[in-house]
Amino acid sequence: MSATEPLIASNQLQTTQAHALAEAGIERALWAVQRPEAPDGLPSPLPDTVPAPYDGSRLIALSANGTASGGFRLAVSPGRAPNERQVLSIGWVPTDDGGDPRPKSDRRISATLWRVRVPADIAPCALCVLGDLALADGAMVDALADRRCGGKWGSWSSGTTSVASSARVLGSEGDYRQGQPADTALAWSLGQADLLALKRLARARGAYYQGAVVFDSSHRAPEGLVFVDTTTGSPASNTTPADELARVEIRGGAFRGWIVVAGTLEVSGDARVRGLAYAQDGFAYRGAAPGGIEGQVVAAGIRGGGATFSRTGGGAAVTFDCAAARDGDGTVPAGWRLKAGSYREAPDP
Repeated sequence: MSATEPLIASNQLQTTQAHALAEAGIERALWAVQRPEAPDGLPSPLPDTVPAPYDGSRLIALSANGTASGGFRLAVSPGRAPNERQVLSIGWVPTDDGGDPRPKSDRRISATLWRVRVPADIAPCALCVLGDLALADGAMVDALADRRCGGKWGSWSSGTTSVASSARVLGSEGDYRQGQPADTALAWSLGQADLLALKRLARARGAYYQGAVVFDSSHRAPEGLVFVDTTTGSPASNTTPADELARVEIRGGAFRGWIVVAGTLEVSGDARVRGLAYAQDGFAYRGAAPGGIEGQVVAAGIRGGGATFSRTGGGAAVTFDCAAARDGDGTVPAGWRLKAGSYREAPDP
């Protein structure tokens, strides 16, 4: 017993250390996806060939006080959706070198990293409408210049698009597309997990509302993320009664960030919106110069609301701006996190 107990204790210690190192690998992967532009970060979207050391090709060694403590191998791959990354981290103590004669221990952890979908990165359009789209005289959508989020169509609709004689729709990939399959929007519209995460974040920021809300120059929407929910707080769907859906108007003033509405959204007058305007049902713009929307507009049409645009005074009603649409010029946190229920210890292959 005197001979075996120290060995058993040593094995248990190494196993615990290997598990901690595998968890450190998950943290390293989280750090890398949060910093796509850093020298050791992971670009988004992931390239076809994931760069080392995130391809599992080498051991990332760690040390404490100058003494080697082991390391981990890390493999990051695309998840099931564009806003997911699959991670496998293998912790090794004291090393994974097969030529080293010392006893070794390894632990494997798999997890999914997740973030709220960013329509600017994955949607093909500056103005995206599930349903019919009507642009009256004077309305203009401009998605020509900014290609930082990839080329965009000026507008996209699953229904018909009507463009008045003096209206204009401009896109770097084409002016507009209509009659598109609605199912293709599932890849870039906000899902229930995204909406729930945004709702919780808005509550924490004190920017959560319900029902009918009017924002104007005397009652401005707070900068950052704003979420306006149904009257009951239940998720909006195609069976939600119309009187329970949120109804939001932005009649004036300036807003920067994301405004997400579980119902219909209207922007009117000289209101200036810089960011993402996302309505789960219909959207209406009845604006005038010098107002307008810089960023992106999505009308998800759960009850077939569609979108209508009219404008007076010249200038664009919607100008696509990647930085504004992506995170409201940094006012909306859209960071990666561990997806709930995805963390698990993986068996040896």
